[in-house]
Amino acid sequence: MKSIFTLFAVAFLSLTAFAEVSNTQKQALIDLYNATNGSEWNTTWDLSADVATWHGVRVVNNNVVGLNLSMNNLNGQLPETLGDLDSLVTLELFFNRIQGEIPTSIGNLKNLKVLVLNGNMLDGKLPKTIYNLTKLEQLMLTSNNLSGSISNEVSNLKNLEILNLFDNNLNGNLPLAVLKLENLKELNLSNNQLAGTVPAGIKNMKNLKTLALAANNFENYNEGVAFNEDLNTTNPLASNE
Repeated sequence: MKSIFTLFAVAFLSLTAFAEVSNTQKQALIDLYNATNGSEWNTTWDLSADVATWHGVRVVNNNVVGLNLSMNNLNGQLPETLGDLDSLVTLELFFNRIQGEIPTSIGNLKNLKVLVLNGNMLDGKLPKTIYNLTKLEQLMLTSNNLSGSISNEVSNLKNLEILNLFDNNLNGNLPLAVLKLENLKELNLSNNQLAGTVPAGIKNMKNLKTLALAANNFENYNEGVAFNEDLNTTNPLASNE
């Protein structure tokens, strides 16, 4: 009986090990590979091998749940089919040479908790669909060329703990809606072109530990704000002087 159970367990594990993700998810990965010059990546993929063996791809229960191709020489634009990876929990593509706009299909990644695209050459406005990612805990898009404003719909991201948009070309006001992000621990919007006034209520956000708003055009930068003792501020209201 024990040997039969052992054989069954081995057979089950073998099937699991070689299980394929859906054709839709696999094609989305191949599209990303082709769109970002995959043959020139630092660590490339063998497209004839099982998806679960591809560098940076994490597969659980036949779904792609993690994709980390950071510092891997991706060069090109993100394809719209990226949104077909709708089981993704983490998407990390930082420090590459990704260009163009963030595809609107990003809003299809409803399970996403971590989105890190720091240090690329992304431009255009933040897609409105990004505010559909209600499970998001970390949104990090620093050091790109993103423009436009931060929408009031940012309040949809109620689970957000880190919002880091440092070093872009964002303009407009800092919306009051950011005060509704009760789980926010880190807010870094430094080195943009944000204007208007910093909402006074920001100092009362109970979980906020790090606030960086330097190098913007806020009108009340010289008035000072009495922050909580635990709040680590990095020249929070400095101007672009």
